This record gives sequence, C-alpha cells and structure tokens, in this order.
Amino acid sequence: MSRLAISVEGATEREFVQRVLKPHLAPLGKSVTAIDLRGNVSLDKVTGHLPALFGSFDVVSTLYDFYGFKGRGNLSVDELEAALLGRVPAHRAVRFIPYIQKYEFEALLFAAPTETVSWLQGGQDELMQLTDAVKICGSAEAVNGSVETSPSHRLVSIFPSYDKKLHVPEILELAGLAMIRTQCPRFDQWLRRLESI
Repeated sequence: MSRLAISVEGATEREFVQRVLKPHLAPLGKSVTAIDLRGNVSLDKVTGHLPALFGSFDVVSTLYDFYGFKGRGNLSVDELEAALLGRVPAHRAVRFIPYIQKYEFEALLFAAPTETVSWLQGGQDELMQLTDAVKICGSAEAVNGSVETSPSHRLVSIFPSYDKKLHVPEILELAGLAMIRTQCPRFDQWLRRLESI
C-alpha cells in the first residue's frame, strides 16, 4: 500500500479528497491522506510545509487553486506547478506530483451542471447559465478567474444559497469522477498520475 499525502488548500478540498479521491484510489493500493493548509497558499508556505510530508509519506501531491495562489505574479498554472517542483530537492522530486486547479476547485462543478443544478434546487435557467459559461470559455477548467467571472463568484450569483464547504464535496461525490474527468483534462491527467503510483 503506497502512502499518498495530498496537500490541499482548505476544508472543501480536504472533504473532496476524503469522500471522493480516497475511496477511488484505495482499491488501487493507495492510502490517501488530505493535509489541510487552511488557505493563504503561496510558494513559500508550501515549501515550508512539504519536508514533513516527505518524511511521513511515500508520495506527495497538491491540490490548490490557481486563482487564489498568493504571489504567483505572471506565472501560468503550468509554470506555477513547475515552480513548486523546483522548490523540492532532486532526490524528492520523483516522489512529488504538483497539481494546481485551473482556475478554481469549483470549476469541477461546471463539469457536472445537471447534478449541480439538481443539488442546488435550480431549474432550466440556472442550467443554461452553467452550460453557457462552459461554452463561452471552452471547457469547465477554462471558466476563468477574475473577480466577476471566477467559478465561485459565478456560482454565488446563480445560486444565492450556494455554500462552497457544504455543497462542493457533496455534488462532486454525486456526480462521480468519470463525468468530471471527461470534461476536465488537466484534472484527469493529475488523477491518472495518482492512479499510476
């Protein structure tokens, strides 16, 4: 059994790892633990956090939002993942799988619009707003990250009762990974790497 730590940005991602990723990866011989950074993610914070994880786990990965990543400057999401990898000593880099969600973790809800609308008790208007956002942006993962158009801000404007911590893990558990993976290629690529450990 491989011991896998996934360093996550906050409680929502932690719940997703525990409720969805852990049971998915367990039959593949992975023992998964989510480690909550409690927000304010930055290169320096992650760099200081990783050494203890490498001492306790066989493989370490991450699950952070690109949109809220502090001090990222002009780095793209791929460049930021490379920067994380560059902060890890070479002998540990083979045990490190950096992953940053483009643009926000809530983008995964746009990959499952029917389940999202059903769970949040919306109707056809709300479903159209979610599917239109994906069409305009090109994919669920491309639903972009400005103050007005980030996935979380869009969801709040569409569903006033939306609560990230309460709803996201439940909806993604309901939707299932297969649907999310078909709509989110970056996420799928990351999950394939975790499955192949």
